[in-house]
Amino acid sequence: MPPLTDRYPLPVLQDPPEAGNERPRTWRSLEELHGSPELAKAAEREFPPGAAEPPRGLDRRRFLQLAGTTAALAGLAACKKPAEKVMPYTVQPPDVKPGLPNAYATAWEAEGYGAGLVVTSWEGRPTKVEGNPDHPVSLGATNHLAQALLVDLYDTTRVRGVKQRGTPRSFKGYLQEQTERASRLEATGGEGLWLLLEPSASPTRRELVERIRQRFPRARVETYHALSRDNVYEGARLAFGRPLETRVRYDEARAVLSLDADFLTQGPYALREAREFSRARLPERGAMSRLYVAESHHGVTGMNADHHLRMKPSEVERFALAVLGELARTHGLPGLEGYRELELGWPEKAREVRAVAGDLARNGERAVVVVGERQPPRVHAVAHLLNAVLGSQTRLITLYEPGIEAVRSGPQVLRELSEAASAGRVDTLVMTAFNPVYTAPVGVTLGAALSAVPNAVYLALREDETSKHSAWVLPAAHVLESWGDTRAVDGTASILQPLIEPLFQGLTELDVLSPFAGVAEQTPYQLVKAHWQRRTQTAGPAFEDTWEQWLAVGTIPGTQLQGTRATLDAGAVEASVRSFARKPSQGLELNLLPGYKLRDGRYFHNAWLQEMPDPLTMLSWSNAALLSPGTAERLSLKPRDKVKLTFRGRWVEAPVYVLPGHADDTVSLELGWGREWSGDPEAPEELGVNAYLLRHADAPWFAEGLQVEKVEGRGRYATSQDHWAMEGREVAIQDTLEAFEKKKPEYLEHLKGPVEELYEPFQYDEGYQWAMAVDLSRCIGCGACVVACQAENNIPVVGREQVERGREMYWLRVDRYFEGTPEEPRAIPQPMMCQHCEKAPCEYVCPVNATVHSDEGLNEMVYNRCIGTRYCSNNCPYKVRRFNYLDYRPKVTELEKLGFNPDVTVRMRGVMEKCTYCVQRIERARIESRKERRPIDTEALQSACAQVCPTEAIAFGSLHVKESEVARRHADPRHYAVLHELGTKPRTAYLARIKNPNPELEHG
Repeated sequence: MPPLTDRYPLPVLQDPPEAGNERPRTWRSLEELHGSPELAKAAEREFPPGAAEPPRGLDRRRFLQLAGTTAALAGLAACKKPAEKVMPYTVQPPDVKPGLPNAYATAWEAEGYGAGLVVTSWEGRPTKVEGNPDHPVSLGATNHLAQALLVDLYDTTRVRGVKQRGTPRSFKGYLQEQTERASRLEATGGEGLWLLLEPSASPTRRELVERIRQRFPRARVETYHALSRDNVYEGARLAFGRPLETRVRYDEARAVLSLDADFLTQGPYALREAREFSRARLPERGAMSRLYVAESHHGVTGMNADHHLRMKPSEVERFALAVLGELARTHGLPGLEGYRELELGWPEKAREVRAVAGDLARNGERAVVVVGERQPPRVHAVAHLLNAVLGSQTRLITLYEPGIEAVRSGPQVLRELSEAASAGRVDTLVMTAFNPVYTAPVGVTLGAALSAVPNAVYLALREDETSKHSAWVLPAAHVLESWGDTRAVDGTASILQPLIEPLFQGLTELDVLSPFAGVAEQTPYQLVKAHWQRRTQTAGPAFEDTWEQWLAVGTIPGTQLQGTRATLDAGAVEASVRSFARKPSQGLELNLLPGYKLRDGRYFHNAWLQEMPDPLTMLSWSNAALLSPGTAERLSLKPRDKVKLTFRGRWVEAPVYVLPGHADDTVSLELGWGREWSGDPEAPEELGVNAYLLRHADAPWFAEGLQVEKVEGRGRYATSQDHWAMEGREVAIQDTLEAFEKKKPEYLEHLKGPVEELYEPFQYDEGYQWAMAVDLSRCIGCGACVVACQAENNIPVVGREQVERGREMYWLRVDRYFEGTPEEPRAIPQPMMCQHCEKAPCEYVCPVNATVHSDEGLNEMVYNRCIGTRYCSNNCPYKVRRFNYLDYRPKVTELEKLGFNPDVTVRMRGVMEKCTYCVQRIERARIESRKERRPIDTEALQSACAQVCPTEAIAFGSLHVKESEVARRHADPRHYAVLHELGTKPRTAYLARIKNPNPELEHG
């Protein structure tokens, strides 16, 4: 079959750049690449179809009448006294001042390990989450999941109060009954007692579990997580004889081979590793690292690869062994002698294998191989072997003893529990693991088994599939309501301190475990404090001062570990490799992926994460069956066709999404979907497809044997991939290191410098000149900045239907472009926000002066002036203005309002919104500087998107400080202005994305 580019030739730019500046054309979807007539017709409308249309049955004149009436009524209401009683502080806390925010250090656990947070609180209500710069994992950054924690905190659908078989009970009554039952179980050594816990690195919880084991020696204490890391630990056990954690220093690596590892966004050290990886990708630094990613889908790490090696998920293991064989035969690395005679080659991938192995051998101790959690233990063991013989095991890698409670947390645990409960051998079951009934593999009827347990206790944030079968349902405290502690992978300990009193009488895991540990009378605060007091062996005022310092800083000094030494068991690894069955994969493979936004489904009810576009597919509010263009064509499938996916007798129906760069003969489906959305209790709807219905314990991630059948109807999903298209213009620029070095210092000259101007230059006074710079070489496209902007600026969620119509309200979006062929595309993520043009086209057309320019370079919006003409949006070439056409907050509860940032106006319908460079932060910094009679610290002042970014891709500051990072980037040879030819002179500069491809693969 000829490649798609032969059948669909790439369109030619209508206005090509000058000679010598040609680059491959970028495209955002297959429809755009192939010149779809429907898409071309939609592009003529200036905005996505439906985005500019008034609500059904409402013409523009009537809408303006209603909008005016709404504004008048709002003004009248503001003149009345509030109906609610407002009570002042009886005794105002010394650290709480109305109108002034406070920041508190705390932490949260992701993947079982801790990461540091700093949370902004206004009069006792947390409103913004940031990373703790003093924590070795977060380094001041967070991801999209941490940014959205506030949505779960203020969720009105959370479990309220203790319930026994649906009947409200008091926590005191629960404690009394569990204490009595624990006394009876003690007589039998705990026979019939099971604990099913979430993986955690909490030292205090570990102490409680040890007390429970001592008190009940015959009890079963297990951990469970649907996205288990068992393969990681079993691979280390195979290579070293014991489970270990691996920490890689990517800033020192020169060649990285990722075998199905999305290390930039997943894993307990992802934030720090993303920061270090991005620093190794700067062309001005000198030697630039090179990344190879072998995977089936197109994850965030794959999007940033110099070479994306697409293959079936089962073929990743074969590729790893082929690289091993090439290093043994061709390069003769010491320690690989036993592999030289083995038939480990892969003729169809010989070119890729040869190039990757050669690059690893050349870089030696600065080359590293990493493996994802989905791959079997043998692949992990082979990676440890390769790192040992290359020398990176000692140069780039640190090994740590696992800090979590137990290293076995896979589906086999649920099978054993289900069998014991069905046989009547479980009297008391305490569950803190997330929703095991929903995430259980096929064949494990855990729901029915739980119903047979007399005393099944479940700690849950919301009512779910597991709570329906539990005798006791306890309200879980949110992490921002909890006392606790945790450790990072490197051992660094942090104290979790609450930012707010539990809103729904929430309980922590320590509360639930305490009656079985014999300490039911102690609170979590007392348990944690007593644990660390014993660890420090201090008491009295000395410990109180130390405790206060720990809470203020967010980490406990002296708890970081130095790593451990381990000797590779080469014989065990070789024996495992020799047992590998080299059977080629046949037919279609089912490929189950961890949810990027929902993980195992625990964030399903988080509206911010639901609406956030996926970094690759740009999907919102749903998942879909991902297929490659070639496979979709072979099966005669088109986007949004509905298909029936059948695997081992079980089936689900899903819409088709054709994803460039996806592996052929593979269908990928994200976990965590297919549940009922309770955002609207009156009309709940099911979002996405439940991939757990196809998941088996012996094939938790991928397996062959999938059958795909097209069925009647059209699938539904919302995607923003074709919204706000730039119609083939040079927007997201990507180049190779070789081309960049050749073209300096004239690089991108046609996108810099003066252009013909119609208006007089804008005159700025001396002083601050705010600007931003986005380094595309650092940007990994994770989307954390999108959610951070939403949290900071009270941006509403619009829902699936409005996203489908192109009405998403994000002030900052991350566009995803491709260049190259649909089979082997190269991805380019690009954050796009208001450019704050010095000659802003929006300002010239506003009839009421609602959008104006400040003398510090800000393009400002005066909401009270805006009458909703939308002329500014029509005239904006970057399409970054959002019209608040509907009232997207009609049912916002008083509880949800607690999460609003009081520094930012909550806009009503009928006004234009856009990025403001977080002007509220600028003004607050200005007020503080005036009080202290000093200039604004422009280096400390950060916009929300710059502060959250784990890779430091976004820099914000003032251009008048010549040595500032933003000024340096504006003078960087890679910088350019988007749509420079229009003469808008944007204050946001972009630095071109530079790749470092292997010449052996790039030129064939």
